Amino acid sequence: MAVAPGVFILMGRDGDISPDNLGRIANIAFVVGPRGVVVVDSGVSLRQGETIIAAVRQVTRRPIRLVVMTHASREVVFGAAAFQARGIPVWMHADAAALMASRCDTCLTGLAETLGAQAMAGSRVVVPDHVVAGTLLLDVIGRPLMLIAPAHGSAPGAIAAFDVATRTLIAGSLVSVERVPDMRDASGPWRGALAMLASTRCLHLIPAYGRVGSCADIDAMDHYFAALEQRVRELLAAGVGLAELPVRCDLPEFSGWGGYAALHVRNANREYLRMERAAFDDPDWKPTGLKD
Repeated sequence: MAVAPGVFILMGRDGDISPDNLGRIANIAFVVGPRGVVVVDSGVSLRQGETIIAAVRQVTRRPIRLVVMTHASREVVFGAAAFQARGIPVWMHADAAALMASRCDTCLTGLAETLGAQAMAGSRVVVPDHVVAGTLLLDVIGRPLMLIAPAHGSAPGAIAAFDVATRTLIAGSLVSVERVPDMRDASGPWRGALAMLASTRCLHLIPAYGRVGSCADIDAMDHYFAALEQRVRELLAAGVGLAELPVRCDLPEFSGWGGYAALHVRNANREYLRMERAAFDDPDWKPTGLKD
C-alpha cells in the first residue's frame, strides 16, 4: 500500500506472534528513489524477508540498496538473512546490534517452537554490515532519508527513518498508533524521543505497530506516558502497594488501544519500580514530583 509518493507499507497483522499470523505482526516499509530502494525492517523470518523482497519487485525493478533495522525485536530482525543472501547490506544502530547479539539466539529458538521449524527455516541472527552511532542523513537512493537516533527510547539503539521529500516518518518501535507501547526494553526517558520525532512535523507516520497515522499520534502516545506517570504517582502517594497495582492503575481513556490488557499493567509496574528507585536514591523525592 502506498502511504505517500514513493513510500510503501506492508501492514503487520493484529495480535501477538502466533502460527495463525506467522509472526508477521510488525509493519514493514520501503522507500523508492531514482537510484534504488531502502527497506525499513526485515520481518520475522527468512521467508518473510523473501516476501518483502518480492513485494518490492512488484513495485519497482530498481535495486534494493540496503535494509535498515530500526530496533532489535524478534519480529523485525530475522528476515535480514534474506537480504544478506542477495548481497544487500544491513544497517543498524550499534546499541541495537549489541542487544540483538546478546539475546536473539534465544528469541530464534522461541520462535521456532511457536511458529514451527518450517516457518523459521533458514532464519538466523545476522551481523549487521554497517552500524550507526547517531542521527545521520542517508543519500543512497537519490532522495534523502534522515536516520534519527534519539539518546533514549523504546529500546537501546532504536531509530526512525524520515523521508524528507514526503515528510513521512517511519518510526519503528519508537511510536505506536492506537496501541499501548511496550516499555520492557525502554532505555531511558522515552518522551524525549517523542519530542524529537514530533519536531519533524511529519505528515505521515508509519509505526512498527498499529495503523498509519500522523504526528498527532505522537502527541497521543506522549499523553499516554504522562497519564501513566501521573496515575502511578497518585497511587504511590496514596500508599498503594505493588500487589494492589494491577487493579488500581487503570487508565480507561486508553482501554481501547491494542495490547491494553497485556501491556498496561506491566508498564505501570515498571513505572512504579522506577519511582521507588528514585525515592531510594533521593531522600527528598516526593511522589508528587515536587520538593519542599
